[in-house]
This record gives sequence, C-alpha cells and structure tokens, in this order.
Amino acid sequence: MTAMLDSKTIRTRVAEELHACVGQKWFKPGSPRLEVASADNLTDFSIEFDCYAERRYGEYDCSLVAVFKWKKFARLFGELANWYNVKFEGAVPTKSKVFARVAFEGIHGDFRPSSRGTFWVANEQDLDKFTARCVDDLEGKVGNWIRRWYDWPSALETMDAYPNLCGSWRDTAYYCLMEQVRGPEAACTWVRGIDAAGWPQWLAAQVEYLQSRVCRGAPTQP
Repeated sequence: MTAMLDSKTIRTRVAEELHACVGQKWFKPGSPRLEVASADNLTDFSIEFDCYAERRYGEYDCSLVAVFKWKKFARLFGELANWYNVKFEGAVPTKSKVFARVAFEGIHGDFRPSSRGTFWVANEQDLDKFTARCVDDLEGKVGNWIRRWYDWPSALETMDAYPNLCGSWRDTAYYCLMEQVRGPEAACTWVRGIDAAGWPQWLAAQVEYLQSRVCRGAPTQP
C-alpha cells in the first residue's frame, strides 16, 4: 500500500532520492539532511538544501531552497542587532542569522518574476517528477550557480550581479563579503560612499553601524 503523502514524507523522500541520485557529487555522506560537501569549496560558507512542502488547496506546494550560512557574517550581524536593539529599542534576533536563502526557482529564472510557477505535488507520480526536476537543476543551471559560491571572488561577483540577494540585510552581508575578498580598507571605502538619508530606519541603521562603528578609524582606500 502506498503511504499517505504529508510534508514530512515529502521532505524525507526528496532527501533520500537526491542522496541516491547525486549524493556523491553534492552531499555530506551519512547525513539525512542535504548538507553540501565538496572538496572544491574553498570558502567557509555552510550550504544546505531545505525542502519546502506546504499543503494548500488539497495539494502540496513544493520547492527546494539553498540556505547559505556563514559564521563571520552571523557574528557581525549579531553585533549589529545588539547595537540596533539598544539604540532603537528594537527586537531584531541576534543569533544564527542566515546569510541568504535562495529558491531553486529564483536561480533558474535569474530572479525575474517570470520564473517557474509553483510545483504542485498530489501523488507519488508528482513527487517523482519533482525530485527528477531537482536532480536536473543540480546537474544544470542551478548547480552551476551554487558552485559560484565555492570561492570568494566568484561569490562577490555573484552578489554584484544579483542586487536583491540577502534581502533587507544586504548591505551588512555585502560589506562582510567585500572585506573577505578585498580587505577592510576597500570595504570601508565602499560603505562610506553610501548616503542612507531618507532610508527606512533598519536599512539606514545598518549603514550607520558600519560607518560609525565598524569602519571608525579604519583607513580609506584611495
């Protein structure tokens, strides 16, 4: 008898099938999660794939998301959030901030609105088709894009090419990556050139923190 599909079953099946199909190329062996492990990765980004499966309208809306975590960025963001919460009486979480969450659909469509539509899973056949598409993605355009984060200069080039990456914390993430690639002088020169007058409070506060706290007294690149 075929098991009833639910969110947990879908996520488990997708992980199992991807491990079986492309595990040697992509994933940490022995882990039930989709943790990317590659000798070609020269950064300390931690990359994991999260399978989203939410029941809507009697079927499951399914997608795969690449989650980028970076300890250096998480530390900087935690310090920023602590400062912001004190100065502005905010409630920004201070721990374990994710650098970026990027859906396969967005990567496949170059982050344009005309990207692929929702993949609906109602039965075993749909689930097989969804998993097959995920494998194709990793063997093609999506996989190539994710591998661009395997070295620092290419990661910065990718940030430059996609200005919407990282959402409302982009300036902090970009500063952190630029400092990694080009050094603190170049990163501070970049952030000092930002005029955040008139920006929403949270966005402007990030620039203020970088300019007045992180880059205070730092030399400027000519």
